[in-house]
Amino acid sequence: MTADQQPAPGPALPPGLVRPALAGVDVYEPGRPVEEVQRETGIASVVKLASNEGPFPPMPRALAAIRDSAPGARVYPDAGAWALRDAIAARTGLDASRVLPGAGVDGLIKLMSLALLDPGDEVVMGWPSFLSWRLGAQIQGAETRLAPLRADGSYDLGALAARVGPRTKMVVVVSPNNPTGGAVAADELRRFLDALPGHVLPVIDEAYFEYLPAGGHDGAALVAEGRTVAALRTFSKAYGLAGLRVGYLMGPAALVRALGVVRNVFDVSSTAQAAAVASLEDADEHLPGRISLIAGERAMTASGLRALGLEPLPSSANFLLVDLGAPERAQAMSAALLARGVIVRPARAFGAPSCLRVTIGRPEENARFLAAAAGALAELV
Repeated sequence: MTADQQPAPGPALPPGLVRPALAGVDVYEPGRPVEEVQRETGIASVVKLASNEGPFPPMPRALAAIRDSAPGARVYPDAGAWALRDAIAARTGLDASRVLPGAGVDGLIKLMSLALLDPGDEVVMGWPSFLSWRLGAQIQGAETRLAPLRADGSYDLGALAARVGPRTKMVVVVSPNNPTGGAVAADELRRFLDALPGHVLPVIDEAYFEYLPAGGHDGAALVAEGRTVAALRTFSKAYGLAGLRVGYLMGPAALVRALGVVRNVFDVSSTAQAAAVASLEDADEHLPGRISLIAGERAMTASGLRALGLEPLPSSANFLLVDLGAPERAQAMSAALLARGVIVRPARAFGAPSCLRVTIGRPEENARFLAAAAGALAELV
């Protein structure tokens, strides 16, 4: 079946079978895969700068662990992911009872929504921001109360606090924020947490933690202080394991136990667990160089965009958000880049319909993007 063909509709479902809360939920649409764009355009060499994967392969020990784990794929993985929990605990200084591996940050968001949210509960978050937090609440029939961001694309913690009410269960801080790249200051985050009412669970989405500059916030340290706070991180970005789907939550042991009730028993594969453990063993040797290259390429790409008359937001992550001025112009720019074999991410679903999000890739990929952007902009004039 080709992409433009639709399957037969089949029989209708019984009335009332699907939960009413799902009627207003838009399905999350991931970035388009390289293979699909190659088929559509006939361009053999396609650059994907749409999904914020790291531009590097898994670290050397992780690659070896992936190979070595293959024969064991016939049996179920360790349901508790204890070797990975212990490795994360050793690196963060936390007890393993405060760590829960999961199928990426996205999978952990689903667990938190399922375990904590009832219809009528509220989740407070900034907007534009990471769509999965909003979807997780909607799927459970909970409400999302949205706070505007600061001009630099970071969370406005004062505006966030003003949205908290008696039905608020979670307050989410995505920092660095996706899709804008802005990060909150560590001291401001502490003051914000200190002022929250006791019935609210603050959650820090640190999916891009490794890219934060020195002195940035550290969710693991906040959890270690004994605060009732959760922090989420992933191996999908800087560690290069996006295809294996593995992340982790840090929080109170009672929260970890509660999420264990609703999680799938074998939600992190043996290969993912082994690769993540090996990645932590390699981190000190390989992470600094990766982060340094991304920072340099991000600055170069931002400078190149400014030379084209565009002004990306400042970013502490491995991507940039650029405003094209109107939704139609952003859509046209994305299509023109696609025709040149460069995939970027329209940010409409994230709450920024006039913007495009561009992942920072390898130097040659970033140079190709800038060249394609120059040609695409010339078409839009």
